[in-house]
Amino acid sequence: MAVSTISNDEKPFSTALIYFLGVLGVALVVFFGGELIRNLTGLGSKSALEVDVENGVAQVLINDKVVGDTPFRTQNIKPGQNIVTVRNEQRQYQTELKFLPSKNEVLYTTVIIRDLGISDTFSSGQESWFEKDGSENTVRIVSEPSGATVFIDGSDIGTTPFSSGAITSGEYDLAISFPGYRTERSRISIQKGYTLNISAKLFPIPVTPSVDVFEGSENLYNVTIDNPRITSDTRDWVKGLIYWNITEGINIDNVGLNREKVFDYFIDYLGNIYDMNGNPVVAEDDFERLRDLGRGAYLGTPSTGEGITTEARQALETLSNLGVEPVKISSSTAKIKPTPLGWLRVRQTPSLNGTELTRVNSGNTYNVLDEQEGWVKIKVSETIEGWVSSTYVELSE
Repeated sequence: MAVSTISNDEKPFSTALIYFLGVLGVALVVFFGGELIRNLTGLGSKSALEVDVENGVAQVLINDKVVGDTPFRTQNIKPGQNIVTVRNEQRQYQTELKFLPSKNEVLYTTVIIRDLGISDTFSSGQESWFEKDGSENTVRIVSEPSGATVFIDGSDIGTTPFSSGAITSGEYDLAISFPGYRTERSRISIQKGYTLNISAKLFPIPVTPSVDVFEGSENLYNVTIDNPRITSDTRDWVKGLIYWNITEGINIDNVGLNREKVFDYFIDYLGNIYDMNGNPVVAEDDFERLRDLGRGAYLGTPSTGEGITTEARQALETLSNLGVEPVKISSSTAKIKPTPLGWLRVRQTPSLNGTELTRVNSGNTYNVLDEQEGWVKIKVSETIEGWVSSTYVELSE
């Protein structure tokens, strides 16, 4: 059977091939034309973005291009994946999110709120963005730390990671709370047929609600926190505490929040000393800067026991030996009185239920570290400190 061909000077073309290419071209036009029609409303649309920071002003970059300063608002972001950077002179935060275009005059706004803080630990914020997800009004919330309580308009609705499709469309007040961390709050909008994603990081609070002076001291204050994420890096902790002091305020002696710097120096449970700006004090010249100072803060952790540690006390003694007296170190001594057994139990805590650490003999004398009603804390050795009953000790200066 003969096959018709169309030829030129170089090579022939099959009529069947030309027919096939024609059909394919029509199919492509139909397919892509349909896609064009389906996406026509999105082609001319832009996405909305809001960026803000707590405590100061920051620069905003979209895909590494500077677009403005906070508070930043725009409805002219290209839909799709975009990298958003928020930065100030000290730190920056960067995230990559998918932006949805506006539709039927509805703005699906991506929101980023940050407290850049002073480190990865002492920073916080949240970001929210929409995804197209069927017909449900879904909200998904994750947090750091996980297990935070989620409140919608003041009602407890669960803990993170949280997901629900039962919340009707509308605007709500959102709060994400976890003990020992600052609560994250925002105003959110839930849209029908879309999923609202929220990712929150909470700021760990580096100081107790009220800070009191150690009993027996005039100006050394007890800042003991039970949060390993804070206490594991004491240098970072000092910086975070100073930042919190300036931005949120510290309550000294229960007289109210003070945003002026309240501590002139810091000593941690490891025996490190820092000045009022959080700089380590290591050289003798550095110690001279601590002369005639007022309040000091001891940064402790419950795992090291009550009172200050041996390392911290040695740091205080170092200051005293250099002629620097920022705190008064107790010069009291405790002489063990005669007991029926000839010795006295030394306990880990000031209680009859406290774990026995060792025993001391009647007649021996020890330096006093602290006092509580009915109990005296003594230094038994370089490695042992503990509490003894005040009934069986004789105190003297």
